[in-house]
Amino acid sequence: MKKTTLLLTALVLPLLAGTAGHAQAPTEAGPLDFLVQSVCLDAAGKPTATLPTDPGCTLRRLQRSDDPAPYRKHDWPNVLGDPSTPRGYQASDSVVMHRGGRTLIVQTFDFGTNGRSFGTFDGGRGDGGQVALIVGDWSSFVLTEDGGGGVQWFVGEDCPERRFLSWLIFREPVAGAWQDGMARLNIAPNIASCPLRFNDAYTRYRRDEIEFPFRIAGPNGTRDERHRLDVVVSEHYGGSDIPSADHLERFFFARGLGMVRWERWANGKVTRDRQAATAMATALAQTARCPALKDYGAPGRDWLLADCRTWTVMIPQERPWSVDDYGWPALRAFGP
Repeated sequence: MKKTTLLLTALVLPLLAGTAGHAQAPTEAGPLDFLVQSVCLDAAGKPTATLPTDPGCTLRRLQRSDDPAPYRKHDWPNVLGDPSTPRGYQASDSVVMHRGGRTLIVQTFDFGTNGRSFGTFDGGRGDGGQVALIVGDWSSFVLTEDGGGGVQWFVGEDCPERRFLSWLIFREPVAGAWQDGMARLNIAPNIASCPLRFNDAYTRYRRDEIEFPFRIAGPNGTRDERHRLDVVVSEHYGGSDIPSADHLERFFFARGLGMVRWERWANGKVTRDRQAATAMATALAQTARCPALKDYGAPGRDWLLADCRTWTVMIPQERPWSVDDYGWPALRAFGP
C-alpha cells in the first residue's frame, strides 16, 4: 500500500496545483473542472451565492468538501408522484477532498424522503456516493456505495501497484469525437484487496455541448431554465464491446457542475431478464425524471433505459452546511 500511496500522491497532486484552492477564469478547463462543481467568487475572491450556470459567474474555483455549500444539485421528481417532493429524492454534490495523502473527487448520493434527511448520511437506507481519482491522464472511479451493493471497491488488474487504474471514466485529452479504451477491473470488498480475476469493460467517452433542463429554487418559488453545457460523456459497458455487453452506465460531467446525469441501460438481447428490464423502462418513462437528450439515446437496437437520475434542480443553501457534514463512513478507508 505504501507504493500505491506514493504513486498516487505523485501523480494527483501536480494536477491540483493552483486549482483546488485558487480562483480560475471559466476559460481554463482540465479534468477536475468537469468532475468537480464550482463555487462562484466575487472580485475579492470570496464565495457568493451565484450559481455556476449564471452568466455573472465570471470567477470561480473548485468546491472543497469543507466549503459551506452555496447550493446543492437535486434530481428531478416523478411527475406522477407526491407533489410534496419538489426537490426530488436525492441530492448529489461533486467536491474535492483530501484524505490519507490523496486528493479525492467525492460525489454524494443523499436521499431526503421516506424518513431520511438531506445533508446527513442515513446508514443502511440507500445513502452513499462514489469516489474518483486522477492517476496520470486516467480518471477512474475507485469506490461506490448504494442501497443495492453496499460498499464496493473497483480494482484494476495491475494490482497492487496501480490498483486504481480501474473503472475508466475518461483519459486526457478528451476530444469531440468518441474515443475508447478497454478497462480491466473487478469488485473488491475493501481497499487492500486484489481480486484473482478481472473483467473487460469497454469504455468510450467524448466532449460535447448538450442542452439540459434546470429548475432553480428561489425565495419566490422556482423557475425553469435551459442551459447548454460543456460536457464530458462517459459510457461504461459491461463487456468487451457494445453488442455483447449486458448493460451500459452513461455519465454526464458538466464543466463547473460535476456529474449532472447518470443512466443505466439494459441490452435486451443479452440481459437475463428482458421482461423486468422492459417493465423498469416503461415505469421510468412515465415519471419524466430523465428527459431525452439530443443524440444520446439507446446505443443500438433492443437497448432499454432501465434507470436514470438528472441532478439539475438547483437548491440554494439557507444554512451553513458542507459535504464534510454529510459524514459518509466509507471515506475513512482512505485515512485521515
